[in-house]
This record gives sequence, C-alpha cells and structure tokens, in this order.
Amino acid sequence: MNWDDEFFLAARVALAGLCFYAGFIGWRMGMGYVRRPDRRMRGLVGAALMVLVGLLHLGSGLDEGIRKAGIEVELINWVWLGVDSLVPLFFLRMAHAFAARDRLEAELAEAATHDPLTGLPNRMGFARLAEAALSRAARQGQPSVAVMLDIDHFKAVNDGWGHGAGDVLLKSVADAAQAAIRREDALGRVGGEEFAMVLPGLTPEEALPLVNRMREAIMTSVPHPGAPERALTLSAGIAAVPHSDAVALEAAFNAADEALYAAKQGGRNQARISLR
Repeated sequence: MNWDDEFFLAARVALAGLCFYAGFIGWRMGMGYVRRPDRRMRGLVGAALMVLVGLLHLGSGLDEGIRKAGIEVELINWVWLGVDSLVPLFFLRMAHAFAARDRLEAELAEAATHDPLTGLPNRMGFARLAEAALSRAARQGQPSVAVMLDIDHFKAVNDGWGHGAGDVLLKSVADAAQAAIRREDALGRVGGEEFAMVLPGLTPEEALPLVNRMREAIMTSVPHPGAPERALTLSAGIAAVPHSDAVALEAAFNAADEALYAAKQGGRNQARISLR
C-alpha cells in the first residue's frame, strides 16, 4: 500500500466517522421528540441514513485502499470524496437549524404562558397549573382553596420611587412567594400587583394560617425598595373551590377577590375568608 492508498483510506475512514457522528446527533435529536412523533421519525430515519452512508464510505475506503492497493487513486474519486463530505456536513447544519427552531419554539411557548418580569405563570399559564392541581386533589377526594394575594400600597411605590422600584418589588415578592409555597401548590401573577394561588388539600380555615405565614415570610424577606424603614405589607382573600372544573375555579377566584377587597377595606395587611 503506497501513501496514496493510505491517505485515501484515512480520508474515507474520517468521512465515515463524520457520518457516524451525524447519525448520533440525529438519533439523539429524534429521541428527544417525545411528544412529536413526526419529528421523532424524521430524526431517526435521518440518523439511520447517515449510519448507512458512513458504512458505505468505510467499505469504499477499504476496497480502494486495500483490495486495490498499488493502483493509483483516480482524480474523480477524490472529487467524489469532497462532494460526499457535504452530505454529513449538510445534515449537521440542518440539525443545528432544527435545534435553534426548537429553542425558539420553547421560548415562544414560555413567553405565552409566563410573566417575563417575575418568571411566574401568567393568567393563561396559571389556569393550566391550577386546573391540574385541582384535578389531583379531586382524585384524592381532597378540598382546595383559591387565594388572591395583593401588595398593599403598590401604586405609592411606583409613584414615589419609579416603576423600576415597582418592578424590583414585584420580582422580590414573586421569588419569596415561590419559596414559601408547597410543591403541590399553584402560583401565578394575574394582574399588576396581584398574585393568585390554588392550595390543594386544604379548607379555607386550614389555609388561613398558611397564607398568613406566607404573608409574614414575604414581608420579612422583602424590603421596601425605596424606603427600607417602611414595612411591606400584603393582603389576601381566600375562597373554597367546590368543584375541579374551570367554571367553579373562576367563581372561587371571584369570591377570593371579594374577600381580598374586604381585607383592603378592613385596613390591609391581613387575610380574609370569603363568606360565600
């Protein structure tokens, strides 16, 4: 075997390795599409084709470099080698483009269901979480409550220290609330300074001390963004969710909102249970 045969064999083996690598990328991408069988199938078929092409290149290299050893490698074979290398490179480029598309789709889905400031679910995303939490509780025969939580005197923060201070306050309250809830609870930002929760497995009377502990934890951990000497306070309204359907959930949140309004009217910095 002369140097020409050895170099051609090495080039074919390298190209086969590139094809196998492209096949691995396609297989990994295809296996990642758990909920998209069409994309999963395309990825796995592409991976199989890349592996097949790699085997063909490996066989061609062995044939040219070993069986035909000593016979000069024709120029056209080198040309085809260069052309063939475009196939796995194009496959890898398409895989990169598909990965970028998937990231963009995930970002758009996240933006549609989450509040960009706090990172919490927005009204749409929260509705899905709340319904799922209610369904789990209903299957176990447990009650659930809806809670509306509101930052007291939030407008004064925006007016007195600017919207930047208000944004910091919202983000801090959201983080503290997220840290205070249980794993099974649902939390979302549903208005300017309003947050909504579904607490499964609790009656309104059982939820009241939990909500008050949560309010106190937030008030303790979140300082006033413009005047640290001022105490941050929150008000809350609590209502039972009689059924696990969307209509009952909406009615419960309306009742919780009325209880929240009563807490505001009663002096703020408190939680009240709906009388409905």
